Amino acid sequence: MLFIKIQELEFLINFKIRNAFEEDFIKISQLGEKCSPMINERKAIYHIFTKYFKNTSLVLEDNENIKGFLIGFISQENNENAYIHLLCIEKDSRGQNMASNLLEEFISIVYSLGCKKVFLVCKPSNKMAIKFYNKMDFLPLYSDKTIVIDDINIFKDYDGPNEDKIVF
Repeated sequence: MLFIKIQELEFLINFKIRNAFEEDFIKISQLGEKCSPMINERKAIYHIFTKYFKNTSLVLEDNENIKGFLIGFISQENNENAYIHLLCIEKDSRGQNMASNLLEEFISIVYSLGCKKVFLVCKPSNKMAIKFYNKMDFLPLYSDKTIVIDDINIFKDYDGPNEDKIVF
């Protein structure tokens, strides 16, 4: 017997996850501009991901609009590792499991391609994202380069001076 939660069924009826197309980059960049506190990238980054990493870059849409996106890639250095560069859900659409559905789809894709680990970075100030990634079983990495603040391992100056990050 197949059992689907009503919330999951509503999601399947109302939304679709698909690979990003190159033509999506403008809409993705416009959504990214409104996705605070996520880092806002210049449009060229979104274009690069939708052109060269479309197999691992996803959009979530309803019948009319892109509601969220996840852009990521498989490491060129170690093809058992994947990296999520950005995950964004439109502010008015949050709380409907869109982010978790995008994340699960990305993980499914990269695991089917031989990846064993998925990494991402997050600002220590982005408490909502930290909570989400912890809920999704991502754990902050620890090394001799981390400092501990509020029980969280933080890589000091990870992206340059005063650009501390949590690496999951």
